[in-house]
Amino acid sequence: MSFKPVILIYDLDNKLVDEIAAEIGNSGLYTSINTYNESNAMDAIRQYDRGFGMLTNKLSCVITGWNNHKKPRDQFLYHLREMERKSPLRSPTPVVIVTEDHREDLKRRALDAKDGGVCAYLHRDCFRDSLLSLLQQIIFQQKADELNRQASEQFERALLED
Repeated sequence: MSFKPVILIYDLDNKLVDEIAAEIGNSGLYTSINTYNESNAMDAIRQYDRGFGMLTNKLSCVITGWNNHKKPRDQFLYHLREMERKSPLRSPTPVVIVTEDHREDLKRRALDAKDGGVCAYLHRDCFRDSLLSLLQQIIFQQKADELNRQASEQFERALLED
């Protein structure tokens, strides 16, 4: 029996969570955990912890967005990164952001390898175009760091062109 990689999906927008889950589910390659609030998302992360939170958890990827009601530092992404930094034996969980909010400050912070370390920053209207190929690269080809570097470089180039 082979187990499918598990992907945690969290956003306050229930419709977006369901759309992402349907896209992932239709591939037949992954299992998704759909959460609609931060408390449930953190519970899911804790449930997939190994070694009492000291080792990298068993989640293959987290897909999330921004909570417009919270300050940047209080976002789910940074709570996750804070938990992961508590142990030197734990590596960062790959994260993909799907959002409508493309504020330059949020995007820069999310793509910063030392801060958010996000693999990709997708718009909610067109995430379907690249989500499954990104997950393939993140999960099966272990390219999360490379994707983060590419997305960050692309963001910086776009800023220079503006």
